Amino acid sequence: MDSTSQAPREDLLASFFRIFPGFQDHWHLDREDEEWPSTSLHSVYLSFLPYVSAANPSQKQLKHLAVLVDRAVSMGGDSENAVSTCFLEHLGQTGLLRALRPLLNPEARSRLMA
Repeated sequence: MDSTSQAPREDLLASFFRIFPGFQDHWHLDREDEEWPSTSLHSVYLSFLPYVSAANPSQKQLKHLAVLVDRAVSMGGDSENAVSTCFLEHLGQTGLLRALRPLLNPEARSRLMA
């Protein structure tokens, strides 16, 4: 696989690591036993949601996360699909929905599931 196909995933991971430094260790532990590691954006959100749900993020972290989510939704394509199906649609199953919803733009909020 060429490096351009992994760039969006690596960019997303770098953004998450900046906002949530503890996610880096979680990500590596989550991936260490994978025989066929995924390079998809979806795999990042699938690992990130349980992490952030238990992390008790600060208001500052939530604001940065909302910007990241809004950007992914506005990009469309694989970015929008990954954040919508693997994060926003399941946010209601976590304790983060109430805190994150008001920080998201209307386009991202329209993808939330109650």
